[in-house]
Amino acid sequence: MKLNLRAVDLNLLPIFVAVVEEGQLSRAAQRLGMSQPAVSAALQRLRLTVDDPLFTRSRTGLTPTPRAKSLYQDVSTHLQNVAQALDPSQCFDPTTSDRTFRLIAPDYFEFLALGSFMASLRQTSPHISVQMLPQQDGWNRLLLDNDVDFAIDTLLPTDDRLQARPLLQETLAVVARHNHPTIQGKLTLEDFLAAEHVVLPLRERQVLPLDQILGRPGWRRQVGAQVVHYGNLFSVASASNLIATVPMRMATRLAAPFGLQVLPFPAPVPKIVIYLIWPRALAKDPAHNWFKTLLEQELARLA
Repeated sequence: MKLNLRAVDLNLLPIFVAVVEEGQLSRAAQRLGMSQPAVSAALQRLRLTVDDPLFTRSRTGLTPTPRAKSLYQDVSTHLQNVAQALDPSQCFDPTTSDRTFRLIAPDYFEFLALGSFMASLRQTSPHISVQMLPQQDGWNRLLLDNDVDFAIDTLLPTDDRLQARPLLQETLAVVARHNHPTIQGKLTLEDFLAAEHVVLPLRERQVLPLDQILGRPGWRRQVGAQVVHYGNLFSVASASNLIATVPMRMATRLAAPFGLQVLPFPAPVPKIVIYLIWPRALAKDPAHNWFKTLLEQELARLA
């Protein structure tokens, strides 16, 4: 007849293991912080469960029976595994973990930081991988469902189940091709508003609301093309008369390869704050906190 595990008091097993390893009831009781009668009573209950005396008395103490030796070999290993699994300090080892961390971020992060971040990661973690996901509608739901570990964005989350920390600030610049017919070395507000623009989708326009920045309700850029990735802004601007508003860090790196002028934004613009965002539910996860520290250190190098 198969033993019903639900009828077994699993608390008896650590006591049994302690008695086997100590060889005496008194030492096992001291190790467990229990009284000797309580340890003796626990052993008696386990004897009834397994239908075996478990120990015989000898001059040196208690000697396990063959059944007890076999039980100890199986139980002690499993108890160690359970203890390790439940110990937060032991449940994550970056040197051996093969966990995949998922991040939602614009290609700004991929271009500026992902390569050097992976190089830093590989110094200690040969098997951890990173999966980047695009910022699509409803991406914060992935964070709330713990399907994604982090997001990088310029807008603070409005849901209090998400936490955020500012990582760095970005300055806006404008790029135009070197032989642009009307823009040469300087950019006035009139030039900016008269030119055709290549832009990102709606989210960029939330970060760059011209009517608020310029204090002139109704002012809008003339949008000639809309692209999906930051990198494509540079490509389109280099091959046409369209201009693009871009992060200064990207402009500094890509202007020369694409043959572009880098021009200051033609009006006072507050710096754009870039936030690291994560779900509160993962705040005590050791692996999550370790990875967050690495991200913060890497992005701090860009500051």
